Amino acid sequence: MEEIIKMTHRVLSVDERTRTQPARRIFMEEYLHEGYAFVEPESFDDASLIEAAASACALTTGFAPITREMMEAGPEIKVVGKVGTGVDNIDVAAATELGIPVANAPGWMRCIPVAEHAMALTLIMARRPWLWPIGERRLHFQLQDATLGIVGLGNIGQALAKRAAAFEMNICAYTRTRGKFKPQGFEVEEVETLHDLLPRADFVALTLPLTPENTGMIGAREFELMKETACLINVSRGPHVDTDALVDAVREGKIAGAGLDVVEPDPLPEDHPLHGFPNVVHSPHNAAQTESVQRESYRLLCDNIKRAVEGEKVTSLANPEIYE
Repeated sequence: MEEIIKMTHRVLSVDERTRTQPARRIFMEEYLHEGYAFVEPESFDDASLIEAAASACALTTGFAPITREMMEAGPEIKVVGKVGTGVDNIDVAAATELGIPVANAPGWMRCIPVAEHAMALTLIMARRPWLWPIGERRLHFQLQDATLGIVGLGNIGQALAKRAAAFEMNICAYTRTRGKFKPQGFEVEEVETLHDLLPRADFVALTLPLTPENTGMIGAREFELMKETACLINVSRGPHVDTDALVDAVREGKIAGAGLDVVEPDPLPEDHPLHGFPNVVHSPHNAAQTESVQRESYRLLCDNIKRAVEGEKVTSLANPEIYE
């Protein structure tokens, strides 16, 4: 009897977090289709990843980079991707040049938990002074009638505005797509520039994708423009903020504090000064990671891997121009 050997398509993780955070591996293995195997390299250094990519049909990541060298090393790579929405850690230009789709999760899929997390950080910053030692305690904030300044009115920014409105906050926003958001039952005032927004806001929330143009958009000058009683909320990307300038602003009392889901560098070194401020709250870049959303995102990624390998179009991707 002739033995039939089925080809196993190797899906390579380039992110060490699939090893240190087992849930990531569990979800991938649960949703990968028959005939596909989720694999990790022996080591996650560049040389090992490039060597492992040579036999892969797909590369996946969370926060680790996917480079041109990795993609060029794998002649059978049909797709690269992640379960998140932002693809700033993937060389999308190189992937497009090589004809490789970059699969990601659509923004609407992950916006609700991120907006909830931004609202939670806002609440924590508003009430956190109550937890300080009595001698250092300040009055906490009341959200009603406070002003939330949202930077970026995409899916996350819009979802955050809706939640802030439920707290009867005043909402202003700076966005490059002015006039597109049509809130129902509440108002959002759109301002012309970031510097128009900063002096008015009691909370400044960053909810925009990272681009070369907005890297470092919150620096020393911007902290000077913020109220001394204002807090920064960042659920977008760490490089939007000049970390050294943030440390100086908190240390010198130029702002009241910061609620951060993302930082630069990520993760912060254990001895980083941001860990030492009672008025800085830092979660480990996990705003979108509710179980329901993670499952939906992993299912989509695994479906798209199968589509790409079988020659079908990927349904959610960062470089749709490859199909033009």
